[in-house]
Amino acid sequence: MGLAKMLPRAEMIIVTTPALAAQKVASRVADMGRKNYLRIVGVIENMTAFVAPDGSRHELFGSGGGRQLAAEIGAPLLGSIPIEAAVSAGGDNGTPAVMGDGPAAESFRAIAASLVEEHVPPVEMAGCSARMLDAAMAALDATDSNEAVSNEAVSDEELAG
Repeated sequence: MGLAKMLPRAEMIIVTTPALAAQKVASRVADMGRKNYLRIVGVIENMTAFVAPDGSRHELFGSGGGRQLAAEIGAPLLGSIPIEAAVSAGGDNGTPAVMGDGPAAESFRAIAASLVEEHVPPVEMAGCSARMLDAAMAALDATDSNEAVSNEAVSDEELAG
């Protein structure tokens, strides 16, 4: 929360599971965010159901918790992520599940598209911050090209020597 207060335009996404206890905790998090003037972008329900290889769904932690929380706090339900081993494995080995195939990857991609297209579209870079970013990028590009020229000069000297 301390970091979010320092960031301009910080917003929150609340993540819950279908379980009632998780919804209660997530509701308190939303209240805390609002008390700190953070906009709640929406709710994501994690561990929604296990989808077996045959396509059958098993709701191990209940159902509808994300939708109930979204209604309670007045925010949209951004999506639901099913239980899938690829999510945990991807987190452990640095290969995000969204890069693969399967129900969880599809859910992650749908949530990301929804965020970018509907809920939090990219902000146009204008004004002072944009000029600072452009200046920093130009300085980095200049440094990169100076290093490349310097490395070529060294290589030419080594070849001559």
